Amino acid sequence: MRPQRRLDRTLLAIGYRLSAIFLIALAGCADMTSISPPADTASPAVPGDQQPTAAPTPTAAPGASDRIVFSSDRGGNEEIFVMNADGSGLARLTDHPARDYDPDWAPNRRQIAFVSDRTGTAELYLIAPDGSGLRRITDEPDGASEPSWSPDGSEIAYVATHGANRVLAVVTVESGETHTLFANPPRIGAPAWSPDGTRIAFSAADPTANNNREIYLANADQSGTIVNLTNNAASDERPAWSPDGQRIAFERRRGGQSDIYVMNADGAAQTPITDGPADDESPSWARDGRHIAFASNRDGNFEIYTMSDSGKDVLRLTEHPADEMTPRFPPPPPLRSSDEILLAAGTLGGVRSLRVVSIDSGQSNALTDNLLFDEITPAWSPDGQRVAFASDRNTFDIYLMNADGSGLAALTSGPARDMHPVWSPDGKRIAFESNHGGNWDVYVVNADGSGEPTSLTDSPANDGNPTWSPDGEQIAFASDRSGNFDIYLLDVANGGAPTDLTNSPANEVFPSWSPDGERIAFRSDRDGDNDIYIMTTQGTITQQITNSPADDTTPAWSPDSQRIAFASNRTGLTASGSEPGDSYDIYVVTISSGALVQITATAASEQYPSWRPRRAQP
Repeated sequence: MRPQRRLDRTLLAIGYRLSAIFLIALAGCADMTSISPPADTASPAVPGDQQPTAAPTPTAAPGASDRIVFSSDRGGNEEIFVMNADGSGLARLTDHPARDYDPDWAPNRRQIAFVSDRTGTAELYLIAPDGSGLRRITDEPDGASEPSWSPDGSEIAYVATHGANRVLAVVTVESGETHTLFANPPRIGAPAWSPDGTRIAFSAADPTANNNREIYLANADQSGTIVNLTNNAASDERPAWSPDGQRIAFERRRGGQSDIYVMNADGAAQTPITDGPADDESPSWARDGRHIAFASNRDGNFEIYTMSDSGKDVLRLTEHPADEMTPRFPPPPPLRSSDEILLAAGTLGGVRSLRVVSIDSGQSNALTDNLLFDEITPAWSPDGQRVAFASDRNTFDIYLMNADGSGLAALTSGPARDMHPVWSPDGKRIAFESNHGGNWDVYVVNADGSGEPTSLTDSPANDGNPTWSPDGEQIAFASDRSGNFDIYLLDVANGGAPTDLTNSPANEVFPSWSPDGERIAFRSDRDGDNDIYIMTTQGTITQQITNSPADDTTPAWSPDSQRIAFASNRTGLTASGSEPGDSYDIYVVTISSGALVQITATAASEQYPSWRPRRAQP
C-alpha cells in the first residue's frame, strides 16, 4: 500500500480528532486525501514565512495540444496545413495542383473538411489530420464552399451555388445526402453552427441597405424568423461562435479595411478588438474561450496570428512570404444534453482516475487512465470545457486539461501538496488548498498559468475546501481555527477577516455554493455521523439533506440548484454486512422531495463528484 493510502486510513481511524499537529481528515472517506499534512512532515507555521508556491512556466496559450488548420499558398497554390497553437509542428496535409482551402475541424478532431476544385468544380472533401483518408462528400454541379461542422459531427453546413444564387445547405456526413436550409437573404456565405447545435450564424446581403453584407442568425430547424444581428452600414463577414455560445467574433470591412469585432450572440455590444491599417480576417476561437486565431497582412502578407479575446497579447504564429489564410481551431467537445458528473474512481487502496458519468444513461468514459498516479478532486470550468484536478505525478499538484482529456498541463508545482481546485465564476482564476507553509491555507492562481499563486488565508490553523460564490466576490472554506472545523466566509473582493458561518462544536467541511448563489451545502457530523446539510449564506441551517449512519460527503450542486450529488459508503458494506465499508458510490438527491438515486454501483470506489455546468441557452 502506498504511503498516502496508509495516511488516509490513519486519518479515518482517528475519527477526525484534533492532534497537536492538526492531523484531521477533512476528506472523511477511506482513501480520500486529507487537507492535513502527513504526520512525519507537519510543523508549526512560522508567522510571515508563508510564501506562494512557485508557478510552472506558463504554456503557450491556448492549449499546446490544439492544432490550428489553415490554408497556405507556400507551395505555389493553396494547400491545407496544420500546426500547433504556438506555431510549431507544421505539417502539410494536401499536395495537389488544384486549390485546397477553407478548412474546418470536425468536433472529434479526427477529420478536416475543406474545399477543393480538383475536379474542375469546388466541392467539399474530408481528410484526416495526418493526411490520410481523403474523400469527396458533395456533388454540387455549380460548386460548394465554406464548410462548417455541426457540433455532433453528423452534418456539415456549407454554401451551395445554385446558378446565380448561393444558398445555405447541409450534407449528412455518413450518407452524403444534402438538403437546402435557407435560400434567403441573398448571397449567403460563411455559415457557423452554434456550439449547442440549435442555431446557425451566416453572412448574407441585406437587400434593404444597398446589399452590404450582414451577420444573420437562424434556427437550425428552420423555425422562427431570421434575425439581422449586425444591421449597419459596414460589410460584416465570417461569424465565429465562442465555445460557450455567448459571443460571436466576425470581420467587419469599412473604409477598405477589415477588423475583428466581437458581439454578444444577440447582436449587442459590437466591439472592435483590432483597429489598424492592415486587414484582419477570419477569426476562430480557441476552446478556452479567451483566445482568437486570425489572418492578417499587418506584416506585409497574410500570416496567422493569435490574440486574447480583448485584442491584446497578439502573437504571430507563421512567418513565410506566402499568404496563410482562414485559420481554424478545433471546436470544444460538445456538451451532451444529459446531466454529467465528473468523479474520481479506483480500486480500494489503489490509485484513482477521472471519469465522466451520464446521469440519464449511466454511460461512463475515462478522462484519465494512468495506473501510476492518483488523480482526485476534479472541478469543471464554468463553461464545462476544461477540468482542474489534483494529481500526485510529483507531489499533489493542480493540473488542467480539456473536457475530452487532452491538453494536460501542470498549473502548480513544488514540494507542497495542492488539491481541491475550484474555478472562479469568470474562469480566470482557480482557488485551491495547499500546505506550502506547513499548515493548510487557501491559495489562488491565474488559470492561464501566469503569475504566481498567492495565499488568500494566512492562519496557523488549517484552511481548505474552498468554494467560490457565483458573483466571484466571496469564498467559503473549512477551517479548524476555532478548534474544530467550521465553514468560514471570506470577502475576496474587499478583504477583511473571515466570518465563521457554522460556529458549531461539530466538524463541518466541504462547503459547496449553489449556482443560484442563495445556499451553501456542506458535510457535518453534528448528529454523530457525516451527513449533508444546507444553510443560507448567512449561516442559518435550513435543511438536513441526508440522514444515514454511513459517511455522506463532498456535496456538489446541479446546475439548476435543484439537486445535490454526493459520495457515500452506505452500500459499501464490510464483510459482516453490519457497518458501512470503504467503497463509495455517487448518489443524487432532489432537494425538494428528498428522492434519492444511486448513480454508480460498480466494483470501484467513486468519489469527489463534480456536476458539469450546462451552457446557458439564449
